[in-house]
Amino acid sequence: MKLKVDVVIPTKGEWTLPYCVKAIRKNVDVNNLILVATSECYSAVKKLADVCLVFDEKNVGKARSLGLTCVETPMYASVDSDVLVTSEWFNWCTTTIQSDGNVVACQGYAKQMGKHYSVLQLRWINDKGGKYGKGFCCLGNTMLKTDIIRQIGIPEIPVEEDWQLRLKVEEAGYNWITNINVVCPHLKNDVDVWKHAVWWGKMGGAVSLGRCLVRIPYYLTFGLRQRNLKQNLFLVGLQLHLIYGKIC
Repeated sequence: MKLKVDVVIPTKGEWTLPYCVKAIRKNVDVNNLILVATSECYSAVKKLADVCLVFDEKNVGKARSLGLTCVETPMYASVDSDVLVTSEWFNWCTTTIQSDGNVVACQGYAKQMGKHYSVLQLRWINDKGGKYGKGFCCLGNTMLKTDIIRQIGIPEIPVEEDWQLRLKVEEAGYNWITNINVVCPHLKNDVDVWKHAVWWGKMGGAVSLGRCLVRIPYYLTFGLRQRNLKQNLFLVGLQLHLIYGKIC
């Protein structure tokens, strides 16, 4: 049985937001669309929402937690402002999460547009033998059970709140289900991935400075050896942007 769901989207007024909202209105049985917006973009984006909250801290975990306080439905969708959810995603999420009382979160695959990053990410996931772990955990296209997530609590941290929430869900004895075959377009290219890496570094992402420095010569030599220098140069650029974020 399908149910109406609330949708929570943190936003800073990204150019992708209208496309994100359009996809939600088209493909999701929406009760309330809840935007958690910065005051800078509030007046421009409030017309897109049923509920629009103002939040100016640089803390996405707190923004998601604030949005949750306004959720009225038994389950809700957490969507990032640059992800286009599909009807297939909505149908799979609602069916899966209602079929098992132990399932608390259902997540599709937000596939990025980046020529290099999308290939590398998919290869990483497949190399893990289908055991979708940290690299395949996000709150960008995820359906969650409202009451249980409220009890567990969204980690109110600036980065990696998605992975920490998944750990908390699993430690509480519940399941977080992921499906790489349920694809939602993620409007982020390779340059956007580099920009995100700078933000990740500034916000205290888990990758250490030392690890970044070690990876640069590894990717260069590996790329030359495998005659696949372009993708590895992209990875070198990713490490340099992480380093920049961490030292700025």
